[in-house]
This record gives sequence, C-alpha cells and structure tokens, in this order.
Amino acid sequence: MLKGEHMRRKLSLAVAGALALAVASITLASASSPNTSGAKGDADRVQVIHLVVRAAQEAELDLGEEGFGLGDQLVFSENLFRDGKKVGVSGGTCQFTFVATDSSRLLANCVATLSLPRGQVTVQGLLNFAEEGPFVVAITGGTGAYRTAHGQMRIALGETEDRYTLHLIL
Repeated sequence: MLKGEHMRRKLSLAVAGALALAVASITLASASSPNTSGAKGDADRVQVIHLVVRAAQEAELDLGEEGFGLGDQLVFSENLFRDGKKVGVSGGTCQFTFVATDSSRLLANCVATLSLPRGQVTVQGLLNFAEEGPFVVAITGGTGAYRTAHGQMRIALGETEDRYTLHLIL
C-alpha cells in the first residue's frame, strides 16, 4: 500500500515513537516550570522521559480506492522499553488525510494510547510523513497517575534506533 519499504518503516517508527513516549512511568529528569494557569504558589511538574519502541504488530488498511490513498489507515501495537526493560505497551491508528500526487505531503492524523502499570496516556498529532522529522505530537490526557497529563512529545527517527523525548506535565 505505501510506496517502498523505507516509507513503511518511517511511518511505523514515527507513530510508534510518538505513542511510546507518552506513557513512560519512569522519570529521567524532573524540573519545575512556571504555572501558567494563574494559580499562585503552585508549579507544574514536568517530566522528561526517553524511550525506545519496538513494533509488535501492524496492518495497513486499504479503505478507499485500490492502492495507497486518502482515508487509508495504519493500525499498530508496540512494546515500550527503557534501559532494555519492557515498561508498557501502546496501540493506535493513523488515518491519511492528505496524499499529494508528487509525494511532497503525506499527512496522517495519528491517535494512540500507551498503557503502563500506573495508568494510560493518550497522544494525537497531524504528521507529514513526506518529511524526515523530527515530529511533535500533543499529549491529550491520561488515566490513573496520568489523569492530569498534557504536554508534547518529540520524535526523532534514526537508521537503527529512534529517539523519543516526552515532555509530560502532570
């Protein structure tokens, strides 16, 4: 469905990375940032988390005209790792919302949920897979220990390993 194995890998890794960062329960570094909500005396807690994501399963769904195009989806699940240890799983979908005939734009709205022992985190973003990245997606919410989660996640793709940096505000 997608043209070429490189584009398929690029798409899968970008989506997997975006989702993986959003649910890490282990903090690499913590810092306080000014509270912009207007409440005095409080500070948002920012956690910066780095993860590695490994695909578990994925499927490309050809939902429109035959062949890759508008409306098609990528459905995926991943295993989330930190320091070589599995810390959770994630799953989501990317639906293609714009496909340029010259391959200059390949937009997909991606939505995913990451599950960890202390709760779940949701992420969403509009990604242009015709670009190399890095990509940035929004943290849209969570459950359990992450019930007040918001922030953003940066995804950097590499040849053999991808880097994901989550800025999680609780």
